[in-house]
Amino acid sequence: MKFFKKRPYILFILPGLILYTIFSVYPMIDSIRYSFYEWSGIGPMKFIGLQNYYKLLVDPRTSTMFLSAFMNNMKYIFWTLLIITPIQVLFAYLIYTKIRGYKIFQMLILMPWVIGNVITSFFFMMMFNGQIGLINNILQTLHLQKFQQDWFGNPKYSFIVLIIAVTWSGVGYGMILFVANMRDISESIIEAALVDGAGALKRFTSIILPLMWPSITNVIVLDTIWGLTVFDLPYMIAGANGGATGSLDFMSTFFFRYAFGNSLNGDAAFGFGAAVSVVMFVMILSVTVIQSKLLKKLEI
Repeated sequence: MKFFKKRPYILFILPGLILYTIFSVYPMIDSIRYSFYEWSGIGPMKFIGLQNYYKLLVDPRTSTMFLSAFMNNMKYIFWTLLIITPIQVLFAYLIYTKIRGYKIFQMLILMPWVIGNVITSFFFMMMFNGQIGLINNILQTLHLQKFQQDWFGNPKYSFIVLIIAVTWSGVGYGMILFVANMRDISESIIEAALVDGAGALKRFTSIILPLMWPSITNVIVLDTIWGLTVFDLPYMIAGANGGATGSLDFMSTFFFRYAFGNSLNGDAAFGFGAAVSVVMFVMILSVTVIQSKLLKKLEI
């Protein structure tokens, strides 16, 4: 009781923490329980043991689709980290150094992030539409008809277009975090570097970049989690089936397809979807923990 008398605020915080823990843990426990059943979400449940996991990980038809979706997630993470994170750092540095017109530049970069993925997907579907799209119209105007494509219908290009859309819409949030981190760097450190004759590039690579590594680490981990759970843009662009030959099929769209319709039996397979969610949770947890430990070792 002395503990609570000295810290009365805990009496107000504790119930919220308990409720938050219950509501966070309970759905996961329920998903594990449902994964052992054959169930459409309505009506009686039939216990089938590990059959849902067998269908997901061993059965040739579903395991191949799930592996393909997982590889698309990995490709998505690879390209977003390779492209978006460096662009975020570069744009943040340009705003931090207050280049001419940096406020307008910042607004333009943030705008796609602010408008949301629903509008972004609509823009890109109109731009890359095979019949009336802006890109094909420009190619026709330039007499480059041989380069015209059904961009989302061609598996060679659909993933590239998705990455372009993600890059356009996703640069803003990380850039803001990096700008805030750069502004927290002590001015005395920068001034000392200037006195020592360090140029802009030297200051960036030797001082600013190492000091902002913790925030870069956080953004990389968050991007990885979002990459493993990406759903909205692929779904709105290609639908639940993942587009042409599954080129835009991800683990989340695979889960949605089976948990809420179009399952093995033509109806929603809620139990199978629960097994997918459990496997996804284990994969996401494992990848993020390993990644966090590896990135932590690189911190100064």
